[in-house]
Amino acid sequence: MNARVISTAGAIFLVAAGAFTAGMWATYKNWWPWEKATELQESWRAYRAVGKFLPGDTYTRRKPDVPDVPHTVHSASDVARGIWVLNRFDPETVMYVVDVIDTDGNVLSERTIDYSLIVDGAHPREFTHITTLLPDGSLLVVWDDAPGMARLDACGKPIWKKTDQIYHHSIEKGVNGYWTWQSAIWNGGEDQRMIRFDPMTGDILESIDLIDDVIAKSQDNHLKLVLPEDYQFDRTTHYGDRADIFHPNDVEELLPEMAAAFPQFAAGDLLVSLRNIDAIAVIGRKDGRVKWIQYGPWYHQHDADFQPDGTITVFSNYTDRFRSAILQVDPKTGVTRDLFAGKGLSFDSFIMGKHQHLPNGNWQITSTIQGRVMEVTPDGRIVQEYNNIIDDRFNAILPYAEFHGPEYLTGDLTCDK
Repeated sequence: MNARVISTAGAIFLVAAGAFTAGMWATYKNWWPWEKATELQESWRAYRAVGKFLPGDTYTRRKPDVPDVPHTVHSASDVARGIWVLNRFDPETVMYVVDVIDTDGNVLSERTIDYSLIVDGAHPREFTHITTLLPDGSLLVVWDDAPGMARLDACGKPIWKKTDQIYHHSIEKGVNGYWTWQSAIWNGGEDQRMIRFDPMTGDILESIDLIDDVIAKSQDNHLKLVLPEDYQFDRTTHYGDRADIFHPNDVEELLPEMAAAFPQFAAGDLLVSLRNIDAIAVIGRKDGRVKWIQYGPWYHQHDADFQPDGTITVFSNYTDRFRSAILQVDPKTGVTRDLFAGKGLSFDSFIMGKHQHLPNGNWQITSTIQGRVMEVTPDGRIVQEYNNIIDDRFNAILPYAEFHGPEYLTGDLTCDK
């Protein structure tokens, strides 16, 4: 074999090795073209399953005992009267939409959430996680994996928008403004702040940094958040570069009307959920002290809520356990129970999920991945439900739902285009 053949073979080997290495790195980092190839594979897989080209993770097989129509009332006399706000993936338009429906299932409002109206040139179908309805009929929206928080009118057009940071996972009403999480780099980032903002303008009213204003305040806080003594934070990391050590996914203010039920805390203290350490905690608003923290028995939980009886409830995803649960803990004793244990209620959201205690004593449960919202009595009976139907076998996901009483709306839901 002459030197030219050897040289050519060596060059081919180096090119092939380089291409392989580049491909593996693009796969690891989820860069183009691997990202596009993955999207095409997911879309084709969806077409084979449901006859529609859908993004991956937007559809799931419906349980055999679940109705094949979107809205079903099982017991009208037991239903809480009011409206449901449904943030769902629409398999027809392949967009995220928000429907407002009444107790009879009538659609009072429908608006498309178009992310390209928030960030010029962006894909309009960015994952929409939380959409909270304001009394005037406008919506507060956060997208989780992309920059932006916005207030949208009845047509889905921005009244105001902020694209400087990523705002994620929850929007919860406080005494003066709303709370959410803010990060320069959400996806696995350690740079996390609890912020309070004005819903009318989007102005930031208060910011509490998880590292500077909580963890660094004391060694006790450091230990309670299960951090080694010499742990070095890096605010610039992306998902895959380092572990996602906290994954904060909820922040809620203790309201004055509930404060008497929690004598160990103070009105204004903040309840947070840190999914990746299976912890929920109450943080002192004034001093940043971790006043209480408990790890499990919830697992990869979402949506921790103060309750008027002095307990805290939490949506436990029980990821990979094939059944989610609503758990209730007494922070004074640590005693925890499954609210629906032994009552025959079964749901499995795997990730995400939402629950809300309703004025009539029932519970609204959003099983996100199953594309299902249920109103459930304390004894586990489903009195009404909504399924985000694709066909007679599949639901599309429904990231978030909330209930409001009939007196809540003061504005008009009509879109005047």
